[in-house]
This record gives sequence, structure tokens and C-alpha cells, in this order.
Amino acid sequence: MIKVTDLAIRLGGRDILRDINIEIQTGKWTCLVGPNGAGKTTFLKALLGLQPYSGSITDGEKEVFKNHDRNVAFVPQHPQIPIGMSVSEYVMLGRSKRDGWGNESSKSRNLVADILKLTELFGMQRQFVSNLSGGEMQRALIARALVQEPTLILLDEPTSALDLHHQISVLNNIELLKERGVTIISTMHDITLAAMYAEQIVVMQEGKVLLTGTSDYVIHSPELKSAFENRINVYTLESGRPVIVAKKEAR
Repeated sequence: MIKVTDLAIRLGGRDILRDINIEIQTGKWTCLVGPNGAGKTTFLKALLGLQPYSGSITDGEKEVFKNHDRNVAFVPQHPQIPIGMSVSEYVMLGRSKRDGWGNESSKSRNLVADILKLTELFGMQRQFVSNLSGGEMQRALIARALVQEPTLILLDEPTSALDLHHQISVLNNIELLKERGVTIISTMHDITLAAMYAEQIVVMQEGKVLLTGTSDYVIHSPELKSAFENRINVYTLESGRPVIVAKKEAR
């Protein structure tokens, strides 16, 4: 379990996060939702142990920035793209902590090949990552995270550059990690997709957590609408699945 207690982050004289107290269950998918500027990405970086903070974030009862043995994968929204590296080499970076760079085992090579097929990148393995489209690069990032075989994966808007087909395909692949006990924490602008995949949703606004709970409970809560200034509507399909759409502003 990840336990967040009295978390606060102040940058440039501004409170980015404040008074956050939540628990994130092991082996579940938790999604952070909220408007731009709510602090979701900063929260992810704090959970990763890369962002200085006050308060406490413990993973397995150990403070995250002190725990260098965690096998955590991070999929950023805006990655640094290496020049002169092929797709297969880039994805293989996910195995470097286990094998060491240039000493990949046959197991690692086979796993990379399998993940490239899973993410529909197998025919592109010799292409330079710098030549990939935005959606292809997003899939390469996720492929690198998957081959890492993490215990925790953090994803910042993992579907932002993907078309609808690849959104569902990638999220299905990420969901499979739960069968291995992997904890998943993501941010998502598409709340409908968040409700489809996450068991827990955390609603954020202006650096604070308004509400956390099961997806079904949060989706139908007044706090979710409040976070988006009551500019969203929630509809329920015949299947029982909720769909969240923005209200059309009257002219």
C-alpha cells in the first residue's frame, strides 16, 4: 500500500499540492482526474520519488525518496526523445536495471520481441524513435515500461497521443499488469476511460484532493462536477457504463 500523509509541495512561491491524505491500494488501478493545473503530474512525480515534498509518502512502509530498490516504471506525457536510438534499443532500456546495458539476456530479448508485438511496434523495431509519430512514440514509451516488469507503474496521460483503437489496446495491455499484482497509477483527461479501467478515482482541484473512492461512486458525485465547474454531464448507457461529456456552452 502507498500511504500519503499531509503531502504538500511548494514551487516558485506557489502551493502546488497541499493537505493530501490518501491511501492507494496495492495491485489496483488508481486514476487522478481534474482540470489542468490541478497538480496531477506533480503528484505523480512525488509518488515516483523525484519531486521534493513535505509530509510523507510511504510505499511498503518506506519513504519513497529513500527507497532506491523499488522497481517503478514511469511513462511521462512529454518524454525526452533520444537521437540515433532504434525502437528496439529504446524499449530494451526497460531491461537495463536487471541485465545492465548491452548485456541483455535471451529472456529479455524474447520479452522485448513479445512486447513489441503486443504494442504493434514489431515491424518498426529498426526505426529511429526520433522518427516516430506521436502515437507511435507513446506506444514505445509504454512498451519500455512493460518490459521493465515493474511492481508499480505511473502513467501521465498515457492515451493523449493515441487514436481510439490504440487507446483501448494500450489500456487493455496495461490492465493485464494487475493480474501480476502490479499497482497502476495514472492521470487521464478522458474521465470515461478512467471509469472504464480504474477501480479508484482521485478528484483533484487546485492542488487539493476533493474526493477519492470507487470509480462508480466518484463518477456520480457532485465533487467531480464541482472540480470541472459543473461543465460536464454524466450519462449512463444501457450496459450500465457511464459516459462523461462536456456541456456545450450556450452562446
